[in-house]
Amino acid sequence: MTDYDILIVGGGVMGSSTAYHLRRADPAASVAVVERDSTYQRASTVLSDGNVRVQFNLEENILISQHTLEVLETFATDMATSTYQPDPGVKRQGNLFTVTRDGEPWAIKGLETQVALGCRVEWLDGQEISNRFPRYENAGLVGGTLGDDDGSVDPTAVLRGYRSKAIELGAVFIKSEVAALSMEANGVAGASTTSGESISARQVLVAAGAWSTRLLGDAGITIPVLPYMRTVYVVSTPFEVTGLPSIFLPNGVYLIGESENMWLMGLSQPDDPIGFDFTPASRERFEERIWPGLVKHLPQFDKLTIERSWAGLYAVNGLDHNAIIGRWPSTENLYLATGFSGHGFQQAPAVGRYLSELLLGQPHVLDLSRLGPQRIVDNRPLHEHPGRVI
Repeated sequence: MTDYDILIVGGGVMGSSTAYHLRRADPAASVAVVERDSTYQRASTVLSDGNVRVQFNLEENILISQHTLEVLETFATDMATSTYQPDPGVKRQGNLFTVTRDGEPWAIKGLETQVALGCRVEWLDGQEISNRFPRYENAGLVGGTLGDDDGSVDPTAVLRGYRSKAIELGAVFIKSEVAALSMEANGVAGASTTSGESISARQVLVAAGAWSTRLLGDAGITIPVLPYMRTVYVVSTPFEVTGLPSIFLPNGVYLIGESENMWLMGLSQPDDPIGFDFTPASRERFEERIWPGLVKHLPQFDKLTIERSWAGLYAVNGLDHNAIIGRWPSTENLYLATGFSGHGFQQAPAVGRYLSELLLGQPHVLDLSRLGPQRIVDNRPLHEHPGRVI
């Protein structure tokens, strides 16, 4: 049996960030990360669209993103190792969240909170949007909030950066799959793997995304996290993306400019398939669900070509669509990081730091306790925005 101070189940961006912060804060702490797929082909991190935004309504989410933007400024240097230097490819094209009349009060409320916290976000009415960005000449939009610091990064580079640096600092990454947590009277003693290995640990963090639900369920812990499959379409348009912010429509359709005339496009809906089938949704679903909602508000996008698509998981927290991070109340040493509901990648820097502080008993730079698991037990949601799930 191998013994560690801290065992992390799941080596995606959240697990890798936590491992990095743990070893940086306490080089004496032995840290093991179990990840079943070192290629990360089906990891939510690498299958995300890489968008980063400060445009949230919940104060914690805004502060988390502000920290991420700070970290990205020097990420390539800070995470450089003797064999790898990540290039997160930061693009600050901005995010434009548009609204109809019904969504305007929530947009203004969020804007006020963001500005109060020092974010560079402004309100544009519908005509101002069309004037500033003629390609976004719109119909039915009363306006939107534009975040100048929002943008996109390469999620794979961020994951590899955290993983490589954590390993250089002494974290041990084990290529295996956790079969079960080893539970004891008041907590957890470690885990067993599908290869028959037993790993003993004084503290365990489950950061396995949508796969966390089954693992915890086998240990008698129920969380409202389900694996929703979301499809991202890569589309091309007759015009270039240069100078255009990413745009998010009130009906949930979004467009993120990639390069030249290529865009990432998608739509999250309550009836998206649940499970672990990574087959992208059909072209017909695009034509039936996404296309009408797009041209309804942005008529200039009436001509586009679907180039390809892929599918990835949202670990959706059905209680309130916000992260579940912290110690599970009925255990002494079991911690969770799951239920990020589609915005986990961009929260990894601050959440990894917060979890390392919890595990090491250190004071918090940013208090995220309101996102803790106790609200799951109490059935007490902490809503971000009642009209938006992106």
